[in-house]
Amino acid sequence: MSNCLCLTCDRINSLTAKFCTQCGAKLQIQERYRALKVIGQGGFGKTFLAQDESKPSQPRCVIKQFAFETINPNASQGTLDVAIRLFEQEAKRLDDLGKHPQIPELLSFTIHEGKQYLIQEFIDGETLEQELRSVGAFSEQQVRDVLVEVLQILEFVHSKSVIHRDISPDNIIRRRSDKKLVLVDFGAAKHATATLLAKTGTGIGKPSYGAPEQMLGKSVFQSDLFGLGVTCLHLLTNVEPFTLYDVLENEYQWRQFLNGKLVSNEFGKLLDRMTAYKVKERPSSVIDTLQELGISKKASNSVNNSGVYSFKAEELNGVNRVTIPYANTKKQ
Repeated sequence: MSNCLCLTCDRINSLTAKFCTQCGAKLQIQERYRALKVIGQGGFGKTFLAQDESKPSQPRCVIKQFAFETINPNASQGTLDVAIRLFEQEAKRLDDLGKHPQIPELLSFTIHEGKQYLIQEFIDGETLEQELRSVGAFSEQQVRDVLVEVLQILEFVHSKSVIHRDISPDNIIRRRSDKKLVLVDFGAAKHATATLLAKTGTGIGKPSYGAPEQMLGKSVFQSDLFGLGVTCLHLLTNVEPFTLYDVLENEYQWRQFLNGKLVSNEFGKLLDRMTAYKVKERPSSVIDTLQELGISKKASNSVNNSGVYSFKAEELNGVNRVTIPYANTKKQ
């Protein structure tokens, strides 16, 4: 079925319809992208599972809609201007980042019937969050494999002066076709210029995975190492980060949740350092972390530089951001 893109209508139409039978809105963006169903909604607009009808195989894709002023009718003009700028800058930034085989491709950024839209590649697979629910806690080797693979993706991301700022199990997808991990949801990323790194802004990321400085709007590259470290602890224990965290000691007491599982002292200490409260106590960079794992830069830096990234709208002045793990089939 075809889902109307109009926020006030939301009617379900037939797949062959060109216009909505209720409001008359066009059902295809750029005469090719058709929304199939809503898979998320937030303060910036809706997100749809869609298909590209310009190709014989009609591959799936994701449509992200910007309709901030419709969803937030009481927002000031200044707030609206900031929201528009964030959406446009994010699209341009993602387009500038270059292609990586383990990051979703941005297919289009366009205006359709007065609204802005991002069209992105759909990743078919399961998030690590889904995998954790189905198979249980990961072994040390499985967690180490995840850590190395995601670090290699982050090495590329950080080399482009971008901080992801939302590393978590539901933003890492194991692609069904080749079993490789794909890092999604780059909408929280900001270009890491000196000004942005020093500037206090809106906190981004899930509170249970976000680094302390990140929640204050002061993200640094080590903030991604923190989120990835907490993700590893979650995978290793199958226990939510809030439960693992000891507020009195200001650290993660994860070893008591291993249920007899053995974790090497060396690997455990690395996870402790990655999730340290103070930035200066964490590894200084992704490359240093890989070297601690025995992975050289030459071996890890094996990606190309063409392509674009996935988008997530930031929280703005108390308005909830759109949060979609693109291949989370249970949410679709």
